Amino acid sequence: MGLEMFEFKKHLKELAGKRARHTELITVYVPPGTELAKVIGQLKEEQGTATNIKSTATRKNVQTALERMIQHLRLFKSVPEHGLAVFSGNTSEKEGRDNFEIFSIIPPRPLKTRTYLCEQKFFLDPLFEMAEHSEVYGLIVVELGGAAIGLLKGNAIEFVQEVRSIVPGKFRAGGQSSVRFAHVRENLANDFFKEIAQVSRGIFENTKNLKGIIIGGAGPTKESFANGEFLTRELQAIVLGIKDIGTDGEAGLRELVARSEDLLATAEITKERTLMNEFLRRLATGGLVSYGEVETRRAIDMNAVETLLISDKIERVRVSVRCSNTSCNFSKETTIDTNIDSYYFKLRNESCPKCSSSLEISGKKDIIEELAETMQVQGGAVELISSGTPEGEQLFNLGGIAALLRYRI
Repeated sequence: MGLEMFEFKKHLKELAGKRARHTELITVYVPPGTELAKVIGQLKEEQGTATNIKSTATRKNVQTALERMIQHLRLFKSVPEHGLAVFSGNTSEKEGRDNFEIFSIIPPRPLKTRTYLCEQKFFLDPLFEMAEHSEVYGLIVVELGGAAIGLLKGNAIEFVQEVRSIVPGKFRAGGQSSVRFAHVRENLANDFFKEIAQVSRGIFENTKNLKGIIIGGAGPTKESFANGEFLTRELQAIVLGIKDIGTDGEAGLRELVARSEDLLATAEITKERTLMNEFLRRLATGGLVSYGEVETRRAIDMNAVETLLISDKIERVRVSVRCSNTSCNFSKETTIDTNIDSYYFKLRNESCPKCSSSLEISGKKDIIEELAETMQVQGGAVELISSGTPEGEQLFNLGGIAALLRYRI
């Protein structure tokens, strides 16, 4: 997952948690090419309409939310290339206390429709659709003993359904002629292939952003299925290739992806695997790598990092702490788990090592954002690595943070 998509999903999660006491949260979607003056004009009209709201508190909150959104939109010279989503309102959960917030997001793909809504929560459905994986691949592992059907979404392999087989082995039952047995076996195999195709169609035709299908298996059965015109023409047209694999079932799906790097050259999972394999190769040979937060931060400080690798599974916050005595210049930074409340409690029992005054938190930031910003200043690359692959799980077990280095430190 790229950092931009990580940030996008993080903002969506934050917005999804916002609620108002009444119908007073404003959502506006502005498609690319829209004149901002017209959008601002519509919002002014909505301000006038809001005077009809009976509840004094709700009326005030809606009008204030609209005014803040108008002022925010005036900061933009034009609508960005993919459009603009803006959210405004009083998100305080306590009656009588105001907490007006304004958010704007430039989506990863163009907005298609212009929207104005005033509800108890922000309208996020179009943006959540954009957060879905832009490239999905269908996976079919076929053996006469059974089939497994799955999806590759980004870097996650999802087992969807198993299709069981009643096709007998090659040894015929006593008393049956070889010709008759072969004919029965062939008919059962055809029925089995038709069932695989029917199940696959139900899965793949209801899958958004399906880019291709890969078929695998240990023997010739996969070719019989792939070349037998069992799939619909539409699905057959996007079959990328057929691969020999040694396992079946859910494990077969994972092996199929691992053996299809040539077919998935532009896919996210292939890029991640290539980086992690290079890291593990260097690690095994004593090459230019670092791992663990402390060692990797030291490498970053020395401008030695070529590519920073961060597990998407880590949940940590980088906290800035300072002395509460304004005449004292003591400060420090530390990494904690995301439970910031427990760290606040812990900090109460500590004191400044210089003047013995109390300590306070002066800032906090998600560790992924913090490290990415540091790397952007230095010009190095940053890659988020999924923990859903064996290589990604290894990175997490090594501390979740590692790097390919430019030179030894």
